[in-house]
Amino acid sequence: MKRYVVLFIALLASGAVWAQDFDNRPSINIENKKEDLKFTIGARFMADVAYYHADNYKMKSGAAITDARIRTSMTYKDWYFYADFDFSKGKFSQKNIFLRHTFQLDNASHVLRVGYFNNPATMANNTSRGSLHFISRAAPVQALAPGRELGINYQFYNQQFLLSQGVFAENKYNDQLSGFQGFTLGGRWVWRPITKKYQTLHIGGSFRFAKICTGLTVNGVLKTNLDLGTSLETYVDPAVKFLSKSMPWAKRDYFAGAEFLYTYKKMFVRGEYLFRHVNKSRDDKAVFEGQLTADDAIRDFEEWQKANPLSNDSFHGGYVEGGYRFIGDHYTYGSSDGVLKGLGGKTLEGVVRYSFLNLEGSDVSTENNMNTLFNSGQMHSATFGANYSFNKYVQLLFSYTYTPLKSRVFAESNFNTLQARITFQF
Repeated sequence: MKRYVVLFIALLASGAVWAQDFDNRPSINIENKKEDLKFTIGARFMADVAYYHADNYKMKSGAAITDARIRTSMTYKDWYFYADFDFSKGKFSQKNIFLRHTFQLDNASHVLRVGYFNNPATMANNTSRGSLHFISRAAPVQALAPGRELGINYQFYNQQFLLSQGVFAENKYNDQLSGFQGFTLGGRWVWRPITKKYQTLHIGGSFRFAKICTGLTVNGVLKTNLDLGTSLETYVDPAVKFLSKSMPWAKRDYFAGAEFLYTYKKMFVRGEYLFRHVNKSRDDKAVFEGQLTADDAIRDFEEWQKANPLSNDSFHGGYVEGGYRFIGDHYTYGSSDGVLKGLGGKTLEGVVRYSFLNLEGSDVSTENNMNTLFNSGQMHSATFGANYSFNKYVQLLFSYTYTPLKSRVFAESNFNTLQARITFQF
């Protein structure tokens, strides 16, 4: 236990060293005013330390670099190019990379974006990690919400409305083992009945459809697959999927969500409900004939169908979270993305969150055959946190999370997570 206390102190000390004022612009900022051209380069670094305690499972407590990025952008008139790259796990990882064009028409903003970026169909994943008020996004978001995808998106927003929708590819590199590249359609639509200087209320919904066309060819038959899952709400030991679902023969994937966000001066509350439904289909005759060469093959077609039932799955989850600032300015709202902005200047806030996730599926009969591999179950989490920002560039986050989990592998277990983060970004 002493070594984790030392790690906490080390993080605090490093934060004190870094707590200094910086220029409001990135350190490297090149402008060509004659050509209306600007190039910037920035960086973001996050280091976490965590201590875990569980009833019957040993997690790896310790510290880790959980985010380390180089961020670049170029602006030319109404055109904007952005790219960032992650090196946190000791290897290169591509993150956002897109081109955006913005124009004004009829007292509203219109945005066209093409490249690799977050599917618009969720509030949480369209909030940057640098603007989060918690160390991790909620478990239902990690398991059910869409993430980054390659595609094109159109966005409209004014004072009262935000409409964002796009078309995306199932696989950004088209490097699947076999099958045609699938596609997804995603959208998020927000209404803001209250938009005052220090008060905002927004209510929204989202939808995403995916046609899964990629997979592995087995005995001449294309076998598609969809995997869902989540670790605990932490990044120091994120490897174990405490809830997971692998669904062979998944073909059509439906996602829907509802959200709200309310800010009033120094307090905020927000939440989302997420629902996902997966349709499966296969050519039973072809699959049956393909397995006849095996020594343990079932020779009767109807008997094989009874032994290998195929049914659809449904999952759901959600979260609600809130915060209050004891020190610092009022909370600010980003109307262009419909999200709560980060800590900003010198700030002290307290936050709380409750989340739940049901990853059992709608038909448990398939869990006893080869068509559904799973560690299904239910997860609830309660988080209490305190965050301190020295300025807009250096932040400290602390939290405690209690997670009662019920799953096939871990039975009924209770997890306790105490963690902290130091963030530096410019």
